[in-house]
Amino acid sequence: MSESKKTFSDFLKIINDVDEYPNLSKLRYKYFFNQSDIEEMQKLKYQNKLYSVLPLKSDTDSSLLYLFTESIKRNLLGSVDLIVDSKIEELNQVDNKNIINGFISSEIENSLLIEGVHSSRKKIEKVSKKDYSELTNNKEVIIKNMLEGYNFILENKITIDNIYKLYNILSHNCLKLDEKLIEENMYRHAGVDIIGPSGIAVDSGVDYKQLPRLMEQLVEYINIKKTRYEHLVAPHIIHYYLIYLHPYFDYNGRMSRVLSFWYTLKNVPSISLLFTSEAINNPKNKKYYYKAIEYSREANNDITFFIEYLTKISFETTKSYINFYKIINSMLGNGMILTNAEMNAVKTVLSIERIGAGYFNWKKYKLYEFNDLKKQYILRLLNKLSEYKILLRTERKTAYLYIINYKKFDLL
Repeated sequence: MSESKKTFSDFLKIINDVDEYPNLSKLRYKYFFNQSDIEEMQKLKYQNKLYSVLPLKSDTDSSLLYLFTESIKRNLLGSVDLIVDSKIEELNQVDNKNIINGFISSEIENSLLIEGVHSSRKKIEKVSKKDYSELTNNKEVIIKNMLEGYNFILENKITIDNIYKLYNILSHNCLKLDEKLIEENMYRHAGVDIIGPSGIAVDSGVDYKQLPRLMEQLVEYINIKKTRYEHLVAPHIIHYYLIYLHPYFDYNGRMSRVLSFWYTLKNVPSISLLFTSEAINNPKNKKYYYKAIEYSREANNDITFFIEYLTKISFETTKSYINFYKIINSMLGNGMILTNAEMNAVKTVLSIERIGAGYFNWKKYKLYEFNDLKKQYILRLLNKLSEYKILLRTERKTAYLYIINYKKFDLL
């Protein structure tokens, strides 16, 4: 066996022994591969049958690829199977328009929150009843555009022309002069920086001259025949690739999430992949979402990092949704209807990262609550959930601690 193949064999053994795909930093400083080893391994990935080489290219003509790790497989199938096994109607009726519209409202709210635009179900519903002429500020225009965009994808197939129409809907009356496309151009006509969560340029989009060709490749990939596994992983691939291409001066992140959601609605008979934006928006996840993009780019578009991370957080969010409906339906079955504020509080406590035994206080709750609520209001909500036995409460040093009552509701 050649030295390079032995090195690659060692790399595959490491992957088999860990539950998280190692980034370049770990390969260098934890597993002590040198730069030459890493470059050689990148080449050998394309020759190894374990890796899926995608028909999607970079602007230097290298293909994107990924390894279908056990972690990815477990989380993808786990999300789908958990929902089916739960028999929860709100999660299993993929053809119910009212249920899908509810998840669209959640997607709009969370997709905008990722970009710092605060909205709410109530605000979205209010805006949905207005015409453009009745909108009073830019935030309402953005929400209206999102509503119109999701109405568009429900009625249309994914094509080059329709992606362009979607972009125009989402960006309607929201672009600065230097962010607008040249008339009849479908994509940007110059270079663009990719801005990270800290507001600093972390990379640049691909050569704009290559965009028509690469976007055609993306639509071809979207429409090719796929296996069940490939359909489940495709929304994450589409999501990453549009961010990588950065075909517009602005709205690339929003377009990537809507396009991923669009593909899921058309091709995946499960609600489990409609949770992605909500999963990303969880405070414990958001910064690592950007890291997963960064690690994939550093590894020459080995997007295993990105897929593995999104499938992991989507699986966690799937469990939270199942637990949410178990609690709500159990309360309803016993003659108790929770208020909207109480239901939102249930969703929030289920999203809190479980550390140790799982206790949290009002301050921890506030970190996961996107509305600016005061301490006393939060405590009233938490104490109300304690009255319902959704939470168990204990007192430590004059402060209350809370924990979810997993046993009472048979939660995951």
